[in-house]
Amino acid sequence: MQRLINAVLFQLVWFVCLLAGSVWALVATAAYLLLHDRYFMHTRREWRLLGVFLALGIMIDGALFQLGLFSFGANVTSQNSFPPLWLLCLWVSVATLFAHSLAFLRSRYLLAATMGSIGPTLSYFAGANLAGITLADPLWLSLLVVACVWSIVLPFGLFLAEKWALFQQ
Repeated sequence: MQRLINAVLFQLVWFVCLLAGSVWALVATAAYLLLHDRYFMHTRREWRLLGVFLALGIMIDGALFQLGLFSFGANVTSQNSFPPLWLLCLWVSVATLFAHSLAFLRSRYLLAATMGSIGPTLSYFAGANLAGITLADPLWLSLLVVACVWSIVLPFGLFLAEKWALFQQ
């Protein structure tokens, strides 16, 4: 039941991040992390994973903005390559899933890569439409890049969770 609650809370944060903007994303993520720390974390080492995913979000999505694969919609005034705060909140929130909702993928790196190429790609596609991010044309190429990136990121997160013994025994 705890894994299901973890996944549902993440989805709520996902919607807040996409629909309510950076301020509410930060509030929702902070509240989620407090709950996660109190009720889900088995060890404080999990905070390392959250920090790694924040850094990955800055580097990966920053590079995708810099390369022009992602761009802000016309209604956003900031036109830099730094990902918006709400998107970084999503990266940190994703890191909360590895030792919990995604624990069934432990040591199943090929399955994790396959799921990483599908789930997050669909999430980026839906999220971009909801949050005013434009994916570069041709759309299939932008989504292919996201799929390739996440087919590496998802197994990497599981690898770190396993290496740092974050899974409940």
